[in-house]
Parts: sequence; C-alpha cells; structure tokens
Amino acid sequence: MSKVEHPLVSIVILNYNGKPFLDKCLTSLFNQTFSDFEIIFFDNASTDGSVNYLKQQFGNDDRLKIVENPVNSGPLEGNNIGMRLSDCSSKYILLLNNDTELTSDWLSCMVAASENDPSIGAACSKQLLMDDHKKLQGFGSFIDPYGFNYQLGEFQIDKGQFDGRTIEIFAGGTTALLLRKSLLKQIGLLDSHYVHGFDDVDLCWRIWLSGHKVVCVSSCRMYHKIAGTTSKVKLANVVFHREKNRIMTCIKNYSFTTQIRILPQVLTFDSIQLTWFLFTNNFPMFRAISQALLWDLKHFKYMWAQHLRIKNFVRKVSDEEIIRHMLKFNFVELRRRIRGLST
Repeated sequence: MSKVEHPLVSIVILNYNGKPFLDKCLTSLFNQTFSDFEIIFFDNASTDGSVNYLKQQFGNDDRLKIVENPVNSGPLEGNNIGMRLSDCSSKYILLLNNDTELTSDWLSCMVAASENDPSIGAACSKQLLMDDHKKLQGFGSFIDPYGFNYQLGEFQIDKGQFDGRTIEIFAGGTTALLLRKSLLKQIGLLDSHYVHGFDDVDLCWRIWLSGHKVVCVSSCRMYHKIAGTTSKVKLANVVFHREKNRIMTCIKNYSFTTQIRILPQVLTFDSIQLTWFLFTNNFPMFRAISQALLWDLKHFKYMWAQHLRIKNFVRKVSDEEIIRHMLKFNFVELRRRIRGLST
C-alpha cells in the first residue's frame, strides 16, 4: 500500500491490572506489517505496576500513548474516553482487549477489507483460543428477534469453515473490533449503562440501522485468552446484566410498532425463566432476573430517550431489514440455556 492507502488506525487498549498479558499483546502490535497506527493505552487505575512495566518495555516507541486514569471509570466508559482521545486524523478505531495476540498481518488484512468496501461499519476476525490454537472462540455473533445472543462457531475445532470469506454477522465483539471512525460521530459510542455484555450488540445494531454492515473477515486470525469459570454469585451477576441489557437493547433500537409486537413476547420468555428458577429453587437466578426487570423499569426514561435519539439521528433502515440479519427464534435452545443455569 502507498502512504495514501495507509489510513491511520487508533488502537484503544483498556487495562486494569492486566500486566501478565501486556507483553504478548503489545509485542504482536509492534510486529505488525501495517505500521500506521497509534496505541492509546488507557489504564483504569491499575495497582499491579502495569504502567511502569509498559513504559520500561515499550516506552521508546512514540506510537504508544499511555493515559493514566486516577479512578476506575469502568470498561465501557474507559473505552469511550480512549476513543475520544484518538488522533483527529485517524480513519479507523480498533477496540482491542489486552489479553489478545494478533498475527503479524492482522491490521493490514482488516484495514484492506474495510478500505475495499465502504459499506463496512465494523469488522472483526476469526478468533482462536490463546490456549488452543486449533479451537475457535468464534466469528462473531447473531441475535434472534427477542434479543437472545448466539456465537457463531463458538468452541468448534477450526476446520477453515469460512476461510477466505468476508461474512456478514450481526455483531462483532469488542475483543478486537475495527470501527469506521466517521460513523461513530453519527451513531454514538458505547453505552456505559450496559456494564457487562450486549454493549457490542447495541453498538453493532446502531451500525446496521445507519445503513452500514458488520462483518467478520475470516482470513484474518487472532488469539484471545478466555477468563476462567465464574462462581455461582458471579454467574448470577452476569445473568442480571445479560437480561437487563437484552431488554434495554430491544427498547433502544426497535421502532415503537415493533416494540408493541416483540416486547410482550420478551417478557413472556422472562416469565418462563422466573417460573423455572422458582420451581427448581434456584433463588440466585430468580433474584437476578427479577432485579433485571426492575432495573429496566427504573431506567425506562433513559432507554426511551436513547430510542428517540436513534430514531431521529441514526435510523436509515427498517426493522424488517434488520430482522433479516437475525436468526430465527429457537425455543429448544432457550430451554437448554435456562436448564444450564440450574446446574
């Protein structure tokens, strides 16, 4: 590529006590064949010496900009601040987890795909497990019309299922997501009300509503270190955020006429979950979903304000078109998920 064909990429890495992962992540970035990038390393008040380590190991490269946040702003707002600090001339923003490793041609491959298709608003890649390079984390995700999320290729053996293809997906996770920066000015950044989960679905839904698409460039590969299993208490917290965020995402992004049709069924599915957890004496899950519904009720004014903003300033595509990019609802899969939370 010529210099004109090499647009600047602003890479935002959020860090909180992630020192063990930094060497592999940053080394893979500085070994990229694509060199026109800046790294905005936003440290969320770490206490493990992450910043000093980074300065010692990589501080000589002027593409690295370290931002030390005196307080922990949370993962979503931390990423938002990092994006706001990006160079005004950058064309793309890459949200990148600190526990990742990129192949040397990853940035070149991803930028080339986005440059060749201006309709791409966001792109992710094939993600493989850091601890098992033959096993997929996935290619991105889809949702059904009621907001239930499904990972494409999750934990399957990599057999080149989509190699050489750029496939349309509904959402790409913010583990490593390349975003067209000009589009973010129209659709907005990450919504910090999500806290855990669905923030990527909400962002990508807005990208689809703007008339752009979200893709997985399967010829690009990266590796991700997945965290260990959570305890029962943490699982209940995950379920709380997942359920509140699922409903919030539907309220924000569906038109009012679609909400009238979809939301009663969404609430019916939550009633089924509540009944099952009460019947099986799984009170942590029962409490988590009950609290999620109460949270949505309490924050409805905020969600509706966001709905109106999206309707007036983002939406260019009908719900019918958006739903065509979703999966059909699968009650068997929902039942499996509910039972899985009871084990």
